[in-house]
Amino acid sequence: MRNALLLVTGLWALGPLAAQAQTQLSGRVLDRQTRQPVPYASVVVPGTTLGTTSNAEGEFVLRVPQLPAKVLAFSLGYGRDSATVTQLGPALALSLAPAPIALPAAEPAGYAAELLARAYRQLQRTRPQAQYGQAFYRQVTRNDQQPTEVQEAVWDVKTTSAGPDGSRLAQGRYASRPTLMNFTNFSAYTKIASGFCAITAADTTNSHAVVSADASRLFTLQYKGLTQANGRAVAEIAFVSKPGISAVAGSVFIDPATGQVLHARATRPMQATLNKKGFGIKNDLATVEIDFRPLAGSTLLNYIKVEAALVLSQPRKPDAAVAVESLAYFYDQRPVPTGLPYAGPNGPLSDLAAIKQKPYNADFWRDNSAVKRTPLEEEVLRAFESQKAFGTLLNK
Repeated sequence: MRNALLLVTGLWALGPLAAQAQTQLSGRVLDRQTRQPVPYASVVVPGTTLGTTSNAEGEFVLRVPQLPAKVLAFSLGYGRDSATVTQLGPALALSLAPAPIALPAAEPAGYAAELLARAYRQLQRTRPQAQYGQAFYRQVTRNDQQPTEVQEAVWDVKTTSAGPDGSRLAQGRYASRPTLMNFTNFSAYTKIASGFCAITAADTTNSHAVVSADASRLFTLQYKGLTQANGRAVAEIAFVSKPGISAVAGSVFIDPATGQVLHARATRPMQATLNKKGFGIKNDLATVEIDFRPLAGSTLLNYIKVEAALVLSQPRKPDAAVAVESLAYFYDQRPVPTGLPYAGPNGPLSDLAAIKQKPYNADFWRDNSAVKRTPLEEEVLRAFESQKAFGTLLNK
């Protein structure tokens, strides 16, 4: 199956707008050739901001105001498929054909830098067009492959075509087991991940952004060719930072016709620290992916995924492998200000501190569609249940 983008458990979420919906549709997105699920495919109602994302098994749930309704599925590197639903019936089956990658054409020298500069100008134009909605966040940490930490949260969010622009914790829960290393503030790292993917509309004179007016000064660029997303051609530009710049490498996917950034992924040293005498960290790397759904004239933030891994050295003991995975999925976004007090990733409270200040709402988590449809893996549940870690923060 053509899917090198996403490897962790999928999820979808339906928030306040879902209460207004009248019809719930469910289905699955499959690879047309292999019949295997297509994780994290976009499933939308064309011409609206209504949409969701398939989970790791390609399954999705989408609420629509009324029937008939047209449902469209697409994913980077695939074509698209659609169905018009006139009445409730069996689950929808949508299949996506893998899109062949067109080899680079004989583009003029500097084409990659020119396309990135065009994308930068597009971000400058569209970034003021904020969207307001919610996001579902899940993080699982493992020490030597054993689950040691889990955090889930629902955020009220403000987003732009450059990524998250502010958040507010609506609900959250957390549990951990004693271990050498956990990531208690990794959600903040996830929120600023668009910067690690080098997507920004800020002044690039002193920043290290590949989507900029002078990308070739900071990065070695390579135009890799064209793939597809939602039936449109998407150009892939690979980048590697030049000597003297913070080490980062990855790819940005841009619609050449509109200049919209639709996807980006990047790998860089995580720069983790540990204040324990005699302990050290090595081989630390973080891989970030950020995905946007195209809209007329702008884009809608879809998800941010972060995977980080490192090796922890300790006195008189073997090295230990530590890994953390996080995924934030954004939904129910509308261009209508809410008046909520959104804060940046560094204040005034971390998500964990805010979670500890809120009473635990068991009904919210028991009835939340995102949690019900994407339960924690059984190995994670068993690991925490054996230590009686769920208590008032998490329960099965």
